[in-house]
Amino acid sequence: MNTTEINGYEIEAFNQYDLTVGKKEGVCPVCSHDRKPENRKAKCAMYDWERGLGTCMNCDTVFQLHTFKRKGGGTKEYVLPEWRNNTDLSDAAIKWFEGRGISQKTLTDMKISEGQEWMPQVSNNVNTIQFNYFINEQLINTKFRDGRKNFKLVKGAEKVFYNINNIVNHDWCVIVEGEMDALSLYEVGITNVISVPNGATLNRLNLDYLDNCIEYFDDKQKIILATDSDEAGQNLQQELIRRFGAEVCWLADFGIHKDANDFLIADGRNALINAIHSSTAVPLENVVTVNDINDELEEFIHEGFKPGYQVGLDNFD
Repeated sequence: MNTTEINGYEIEAFNQYDLTVGKKEGVCPVCSHDRKPENRKAKCAMYDWERGLGTCMNCDTVFQLHTFKRKGGGTKEYVLPEWRNNTDLSDAAIKWFEGRGISQKTLTDMKISEGQEWMPQVSNNVNTIQFNYFINEQLINTKFRDGRKNFKLVKGAEKVFYNINNIVNHDWCVIVEGEMDALSLYEVGITNVISVPNGATLNRLNLDYLDNCIEYFDDKQKIILATDSDEAGQNLQQELIRRFGAEVCWLADFGIHKDANDFLIADGRNALINAIHSSTAVPLENVVTVNDINDELEEFIHEGFKPGYQVGLDNFD
């Protein structure tokens, strides 16, 4: 059953977990080894070899059966950060994430790390949380966040979407504005979520990360935009609609909440799942749907045609 590509993605390592090729169910490469000895060989995962995806019913993880060669990417040379694998997080960091609704499992899955880093905003080495940007197994960039909510990316490194690996072979994905929002959706089982690397600003939008990753969206039939509700987030939303085209874009609504993480904390996981799956299509210019004229239709059904203008001549009127 070996193949060289799936849905336009060229396979780099076929059957990366050495599973039984062709079988539709079996063990989960993510959680089975951590289960009780009597359950380690339980068939808790479903394999979809045509799509190259597996789904575990025990840990709710969606995993890639293969690794895929990178799509896109120009000829420009970038700095490649060193992967230090400092994923043994402190108790304080874990508790902070738990307060934001993010479990330790999600932190491990997303390779969140921690360590000292020079932060120019405070001109000092301070402890930071590190969001690592991978394409396949290659670390492309890292965003550092300190306790004062200062951020920085690796100077000279390429800007790409956060968690881009997890949208491969999905025909839809979600785009959020920050890594915490991406973690929030991953936490509730929506793993095909990516975040922009540099947030949103009012005055200038630099979308070079989209140019660097544009081929990853060739097979996407639906792109859900779940940016922040503030003016900068809406500005980013409109630019993404312009770049992707309104016909494939859908909009998530978090109501009174600013973003996905605030929504998760306030309303819980089921509400966040429903908010994403209840997204609405972007209205197409010069296209009118039944919903757009629903009020007028109901009025006509109940009241019929209204009389026109009168000119004062009975026979004519």
